[in-house]
Amino acid sequence: MSQFSVGDTVEIIAAGPENAGTVGQTGTVIDDGSLSGGEIAVKGIDGRLTEKVRGYRAYTADQLRKV
Repeated sequence: MSQFSVGDTVEIIAAGPENAGTVGQTGTVIDDGSLSGGEIAVKGIDGRLTEKVRGYRAYTADQLRKV
């Protein structure tokens, strides 16, 4: 079970190359990893249009911190 729950506000504290430039931003957890194989989906990092086209950003638990 993830330490994050749907609706939690989180800060990005580390990111891989696919999420470069997102460290320090905050977003909202929309999937705690139970549906996506352990990756935690976060919305609010990109604009609404970008998220609709490209999807939400996914992080591992060690890349996030609750705010």
